[in-house]
Amino acid sequence: MTDMTADLCDLTATDLLALYAAGTLSPVEVTRAVLDRAAAMQGVLNPFVRIDADAALAAAAVSERAWRAGLPPRPLEGVPVSIKDTAMTRGWVLGRGSRLSIGQQAAQEDAPSVARLRAAGAVIYACTTTCEGGWKAVTDSPLTGITRNAHDPAVTPGGSSGGAGAALASGCGPLALGSDGGGSVRVPASFSGVFGLKATFGRVPQWPIAPHYSDMAHYGPMARSVADAALMLSVIEGYDPKDPYSFPPAPPGAFAAGPLPLSGLRIGVAEDFGCLPVDPEIRATFRAAAVLAEQAGATLVPVPDFEDWRPTYRTLWQAGAWQALRRLPPERLELVDPEFRAEAFKGAEIPTGTLIDAQMRRIAYRQDAARVHGAVDVVLSPSVSVLPFAAGRTVPDASWPDWLEWGGFAFLYNMTGQPAASIPAGFSATGLPIGLQVAGRWQDDVTVMRVCQTLEALLVAGRSTPSRIVERLAA
Repeated sequence: MTDMTADLCDLTATDLLALYAAGTLSPVEVTRAVLDRAAAMQGVLNPFVRIDADAALAAAAVSERAWRAGLPPRPLEGVPVSIKDTAMTRGWVLGRGSRLSIGQQAAQEDAPSVARLRAAGAVIYACTTTCEGGWKAVTDSPLTGITRNAHDPAVTPGGSSGGAGAALASGCGPLALGSDGGGSVRVPASFSGVFGLKATFGRVPQWPIAPHYSDMAHYGPMARSVADAALMLSVIEGYDPKDPYSFPPAPPGAFAAGPLPLSGLRIGVAEDFGCLPVDPEIRATFRAAAVLAEQAGATLVPVPDFEDWRPTYRTLWQAGAWQALRRLPPERLELVDPEFRAEAFKGAEIPTGTLIDAQMRRIAYRQDAARVHGAVDVVLSPSVSVLPFAAGRTVPDASWPDWLEWGGFAFLYNMTGQPAASIPAGFSATGLPIGLQVAGRWQDDVTVMRVCQTLEALLVAGRSTPSRIVERLAA
């Protein structure tokens, strides 16, 4: 791999667009570099279901001609973007990490977010891996095998958007589309040292519906910079008639407003919400970030303790998983990830009263979170309870019964639908990334993104570049 290729793969989407506009860089040149990097990383990290080189180069050539002709550029003209294998993409089989997809026909149309990326000039070059149906917060499946962390291939990149996280961290494109039904954008963003946003429910239209997450599932951008994610969000957000829950877009330019000064802001701080376990290194990183925010002028407001919401989420999730699988005939059910199948079958045993109670508790959590967020501008917390652990495992060790125990920080905002992001904040003593969660009021994705841009400049200790990561992988 040449130095030039390494340099190109370090560039953000914002960088690329500026260089395209100056005429000093070509979308075709960039796409070739990204495709080369993706091919090299596939054998090391396994972040992709497919790499569509021919289609990517054809799209890049269209963008190159547009830039050379001086045509008004589309928002993502010539920028490489990957799509998680949970979003329908024209010409690709929608696999969702499942052997159930084997033999299916390729999709004839795009999901709304994919269609908008394509219309904005993005070069859609690859499909990233997920666990089956996005059912857990790590990325391995019977269909695609184990996806690994770019910072250390022995550990998981998180999930279920783990392929996207590994691809971004290793320089395979600056943008990735992820989905999040229980931390599936924020956990891999934290584990992989990148940025990810679970947008407000309805901000990014969804179609077709997620098989078992119902209205707890969200789409959102993943990137190596907050500004890039904001740019991508401005493209994919807004109403679409296929999704009756989607709502009108933010005012023009809202996501381009830039960093929000912390002076005068009230930041809620929730080290553990009074109910969640936290690794000591993550706790220390959280405290250090809170100090930096306070030194920058923010007023820190301790968040009241919450009732542990994990049992409520567990009930809703297991019932949904059972709904997704219960109609499969035995021969099809045998193709499903055995671990997923076992968890889903627990949903069959949930009493009706317990399910109704969980639905009512979810409403209560929405009200509780609205009250807390009404008193602050954003809430800062850890993104996840644990550091990245061994790839191919669902839990760090036997002390954790399942992933629903260690992924708990994310679940509140899946149940409430509020925007929540994970931003890189530091590294463990062994060099593994640590992310922090920034959550906002309902539909206030703009404040979340602007605060994250400010925090990004403060938390420089959490940043790394793909070329350095790839150098370590090659050593």
